[in-house]
Amino acid sequence: MLISGLFTVHFANAQEQIMVKGTVYDVSQKIPLSSVTVLSKSGTQTLTDTLGEYKIIVYDTDSIYFSYLGKRSPWFSVKQINAPWSFDIALHVYAPDLPPIYITKSSYREDSLRNRKEYERIFDFHNPRLGTTANGPESGSAGVGFDLDAIVDMFHFAYNKRQRGYQRFFEWEEQEKYIDHRFNKNLIKKLTDLPDDKMQAYIKQYRPTYEFVDGVTDFDLGLYIQKCKADFDTGHPSTANTMMATFRSK
Repeated sequence: MLISGLFTVHFANAQEQIMVKGTVYDVSQKIPLSSVTVLSKSGTQTLTDTLGEYKIIVYDTDSIYFSYLGKRSPWFSVKQINAPWSFDIALHVYAPDLPPIYITKSSYREDSLRNRKEYERIFDFHNPRLGTTANGPESGSAGVGFDLDAIVDMFHFAYNKRQRGYQRFFEWEEQEKYIDHRFNKNLIKKLTDLPDDKMQAYIKQYRPTYEFVDGVTDFDLGLYIQKCKADFDTGHPSTANTMMATFRSK
């Protein structure tokens, strides 16, 4: 590609980053496995969480494999993974033979910081802008020219678009986890004594928005939960948006 007749930029060997995510199960394909190592040939690695879920960002030319308790999967070529956002596998490990696993619940803040660290390159990504470089006497030329690195970056359209997509996804995911962190089953049960068979319907009906949860105190959130329970008991529950609007108006 010729730009202004001054230089040529080649992108034939450019690599794209792809997120691969999914769940790792035992041989029964029913029980998720935690602390499974997910490793790429390029050196990127991660571990499955307590739900057996993993996320790893690799290049489209890369390959990954899974390893746990001496059991290792074959290599999987990223290009041959048809659904990288839902790549579930089962390792030849029987869950009854696994050593006991003790889980301590981490806080939302710890999870958020861990995610930010793991995906630091994405959260720190900024949309490139065309810059200029001064060509002063020390450079042996005069005037102002365009920054070559900035121009090259401007042409990585697919990469930049993908990075922005990842950035928006992780920000959305953080907000969803924050809602789950505050609007949780234990708190709802404690404040409303709602039967377990109705809990899911209640949560689905009155799940608040991130903006609402982020803007209220614990006390006010408790009042919202109790107010929604009273509305739920009428048999004609309102929408979450209606309840939030009514709550704010008082």
